Amino acid sequence: MENRNSNRHKTDQSIVFTFFTSHSFNNAFDGKMKNYCACGLYAELQTRFKDGTVLLARTTSNPTERLPAKIEEGFRSISLVEVKWSKPLSSNGVVYYGTGLKHLAV
Repeated sequence: MENRNSNRHKTDQSIVFTFFTSHSFNNAFDGKMKNYCACGLYAELQTRFKDGTVLLARTTSNPTERLPAKIEEGFRSISLVEVKWSKPLSSNGVVYYGTGLKHLAV
């Protein structure tokens, strides 16, 4: 059984990440948000980030159907997040990174 503090809500939305820094706004990293909750989200990314990296996450697509959760339950179209873990995965010879991200309070 998984040890979760919040219920996860499935989705499949395009998302883009940038480093949260005053330097270099040119680097953007694409991915797909696969689920989210009040505490964070899980995304599949083309780039691996070190644990502890702080990123700005922004959805780039509108949901194709009504979201199953209310805003209080964790969906955020833009958020400051911290990488908690990242692991390599592959499908049909293409490598991507399953990444767990925690929402940061600002």
